[in-house]
Amino acid sequence: MRLHRLQLIIAAMALTVSQSLGEENKVLAGWFDALRTADQQALSDLLSDDARIILNDIGIEQTKEEFLESIDAWEEAAGNGSGIRYRVDEETNDEAVVTVCYDFPSNSVLTNERFIIREAKIKESRQTQIGESCDDF
Repeated sequence: MRLHRLQLIIAAMALTVSQSLGEENKVLAGWFDALRTADQQALSDLLSDDARIILNDIGIEQTKEEFLESIDAWEEAAGNGSGIRYRVDEETNDEAVVTVCYDFPSNSVLTNERFIIREAKIKESRQTQIGESCDDF
């Protein structure tokens, strides 16, 4: 009887964790799709009101509003034909570490990005460039 109860508890915990990780994957998929198309409304919906976007390489930390205001410049700089590929490297209940390849028309950039996700919203995104091409991706 005791073993059966323990198995039920473990199954319930696994289900809770996998649902949580499933939410993170859904949020990340939405994030990168919205970023690829410069969809300000979708990006706004995915960010918590107190979200912080941190670009370590250039020393920029943006609020949600500042980030959304920069999307027009992002769209212009990225140009048509850009792609984004990513791989989730680590996940916990509220954090994901992702390797991302930004394929621009004239070059590509490889980054490491850490997301804190709570209640299906991105609370923080930290980006650090790790390569000037995506050859190793």
